Amino acid sequence: MTVRRPDPTPPATFTRRDFLRLGTLAGVSVPVLSLVAACGETTPATTAAAPAGGVPAKPDKIVVRTWGDPWRSTYAEGPAATFTQKTGIPVEFDVTGFSEIQAKVQQAVAAGQRPPVDAVLTIEERAFAAKAQGISVPMDRSLLTNASELSSVGLPADGSTNYVSVSTYSQPLVYAPDRVQLPEDLSWEEIWDPRYEGRLFVTDTPSSLMLPVAKMLGLDVTSDDLTPVWDKIAELRPNIAAIGDEEEFLSGIESGEFDIGITLAATALEAEGLAWVTPREGSTVSTEAFWIPTNLPEETTYWTTVFVNEVIAAENQSLIAANLGEVPTNLGAELPDFMKEDPATFPFTEEDLERYALVFPVEVGARNNDAWQAAYTAAIQG
Repeated sequence: MTVRRPDPTPPATFTRRDFLRLGTLAGVSVPVLSLVAACGETTPATTAAAPAGGVPAKPDKIVVRTWGDPWRSTYAEGPAATFTQKTGIPVEFDVTGFSEIQAKVQQAVAAGQRPPVDAVLTIEERAFAAKAQGISVPMDRSLLTNASELSSVGLPADGSTNYVSVSTYSQPLVYAPDRVQLPEDLSWEEIWDPRYEGRLFVTDTPSSLMLPVAKMLGLDVTSDDLTPVWDKIAELRPNIAAIGDEEEFLSGIESGEFDIGITLAATALEAEGLAWVTPREGSTVSTEAFWIPTNLPEETTYWTTVFVNEVIAAENQSLIAANLGEVPTNLGAELPDFMKEDPATFPFTEEDLERYALVFPVEVGARNNDAWQAAYTAAIQG
């Protein structure tokens, strides 16, 4: 297992982790809600398809936006290497923050200019927003030959190809087993027990708790009134010792500030002595995705689509799982042993996804981001 904490991030760069606290960050230039406010006013996008004359000329390189290590090194070692071996086209990486790069692409497209990158690795919410803005191209399925091997979360629910989800990550309960003993048949209801008073960590964004609580209460977050969800979360307040992101979770549980919390499954792999469990209701699952900007030269769009196809090849998906601790979307990928042994926390097959995954509803979530964030913050902070 080679998952490790990413290198320190320059102040101007947002990591995937920073998205988990995006709703509370001041100065983030492109909130998710504003990205989809004009869903009905998108600009036409050119499909990433082969030209009438056949395979186009090769560009000098393609530039791919990703996070810093271990993401950058994993994508360099895997799909970038196999893509270059097969095509002769070098791949360069850009680690600009995903919020900043989205704004730059939008500005370039609005000005009729070429975007600064050729492919963007981001969280699914931002990939969906790019589609809604009309700044991403629908990729030609004939070039995505590996798409037939993807699970149900690999492509957008509407059947489009404006982005491809390459991995998933869940948010289970992570705890210090030398300080907490959990029952075998565990429900999310457990963390409301008074014995956890002042011992619990929660994230500062709603999805990690909202989806499990809605499942407990038999509510559908896409259509039902969520007032009972926020009321239930508010009852958790006496148990909450800290609120924050992944780094704050790791720091606090290692220092003994709290003993149990909700965070990404991969976070538990970054520290010694931690354990994790997914309660029987399941846990929130989100995805990372690639999208391709519009306004690129035809040959660049074509070959970047070929690169995305390399990302979702089973061999490279296996490497992503091993190096990043994220679940691949290609059902032909080989999982690390720790994932095979825990399908509840690392749902991979369709059966696992159906049974354990509370998949974040990206379109509804984008439209309700501000309201959900305000209600959740009020619930956990009072």
